[in-house]
Amino acid sequence: MNVSEPNITTSKDPLIGKQLGDYRITSRLASGGMARVYKGMDYKLQRPAAIKVLDTHNVDLEATSTARFKREARAVAALEHPNIIPIYQYGEDESEGVYFLAMKLVKGHDLADELRRLKRSKDKLMPIDRALKIMTQVASALDYAHSQDIIHRDVKPSNILIDKDDHATLTDMGLVLRVSAETTMGTAFGTPRYIAPEQATSSDKAVPQSDIYSYAVILYEILTGQTPFDGGTPMEIALAHISEPAPSPRTVNPGIPLVVERELMRALDKDPAKRHKSATQLIEAVKRGYNTPAASALSIAEPLNEEATLALAPAADLPAIEIENKSRRLPVPMLLLVAVALLIAGAFIVNGLADMTGGQAAADGAPVLLIYDESTFTFINEGDYDLNVQDLKFIRGVDDNVDDFSGDRIPRDVLPSGQNCFQIILNNTTPTVPPQCNPISQHRHGQEMLSNPLRVHWRAETETSTRVKTFEVRYKGQLLARCDTIERGGFGECRLNWPEVPPTPEA
Repeated sequence: MNVSEPNITTSKDPLIGKQLGDYRITSRLASGGMARVYKGMDYKLQRPAAIKVLDTHNVDLEATSTARFKREARAVAALEHPNIIPIYQYGEDESEGVYFLAMKLVKGHDLADELRRLKRSKDKLMPIDRALKIMTQVASALDYAHSQDIIHRDVKPSNILIDKDDHATLTDMGLVLRVSAETTMGTAFGTPRYIAPEQATSSDKAVPQSDIYSYAVILYEILTGQTPFDGGTPMEIALAHISEPAPSPRTVNPGIPLVVERELMRALDKDPAKRHKSATQLIEAVKRGYNTPAASALSIAEPLNEEATLALAPAADLPAIEIENKSRRLPVPMLLLVAVALLIAGAFIVNGLADMTGGQAAADGAPVLLIYDESTFTFINEGDYDLNVQDLKFIRGVDDNVDDFSGDRIPRDVLPSGQNCFQIILNNTTPTVPPQCNPISQHRHGQEMLSNPLRVHWRAETETSTRVKTFEVRYKGQLLARCDTIERGGFGECRLNWPEVPPTPEA
């Protein structure tokens, strides 16, 4: 969420003038997704703060959203570093129906705003010394978080705040995961332009190097003026991160030293094990490439008790992907989460960490992949045998056949292992073809065209003012998975195992 000077009066927002914990709400700074950010004042200490608020009256709110909000409070409270946003207070106000988080209010703007300003300027790019100063601080913050078993999962320019002295502060820890203690059952979170390939596939594969990949995308953008991958939809961008090599940054900016390009391309490797072991290792190599002093005043410093400077409120640009695949809980040596989207927020968004209440799938059943964006839903058989789909059903909300889809609408009630893709496509749209279905002429086993986007099972929007957050995958009435719906512009992915396996041939 982008923070600017407030222009909201009490009549427009019932929270303004209210007391949340030690803070009187004075104005709204920003809003995005399910959270809003206000400016508040602790009049006893004469201390301003950014107050992040989650409204429990929101009809779309799920228990997973409040759990993630609480996790953000716990995660940030455990971190003491001059380049990580400190929190002052966490609380719940039953009378107002909100959860709130009071953080340091940074006076400045985010890096996304600064990069946009530079693109409009004559110089276009940030001076190298300034860029390295800012990114050295961000590297220190990330490495410290990783040393505390915390992975950020949404590292992007709008989550990096800079003040008038270019002091950098890493914010918006709402998607963090403590790798030693938590799992997310196959959900993907992140922001499409900055998400690591393994995180876009399934966030339970995210590791500290996933943050380093996102960090490298920001560095690439600072040095070239553009991100390595772009596209018309979040899904298109995410798929590019997964399958396409990053373009050479020197083709965009020939002034980048060859050694710097080499380090960037290493950090953007599809294999996390081939990336740098730390963000500091990457930025120090880049500094050597530019012949700047290698020694950094900020490395993985020990926790500091002194307060960092000033502050701003968390921001968000392209909706964060939240893509959920509610298959079995996976063991986590060093895992993260799938985005969100969208939606994140959006997107990708990517929403939530809903409980997996299915579990009827056969452990060795054929893997099934559902990939969907705003216009196309693709059902993919990744196994080596044909699936009888007559008793399969996708259900959104109430099982009333209004916005549901049954497998008996698939040709011959079967999804073969050869022609392994079935698509549901909205009228007057260009269908999206996942890489698993290319060439589509060989892999598509039928399609169905639908006309009303408010009556499809994978979209959150309905014909009423409410939003439906998930849809169920059922077979013979048994729940196989509960997957996130997406908003317009979002991207979703859900994995499960088919509940039946072919009989073993008798010897």
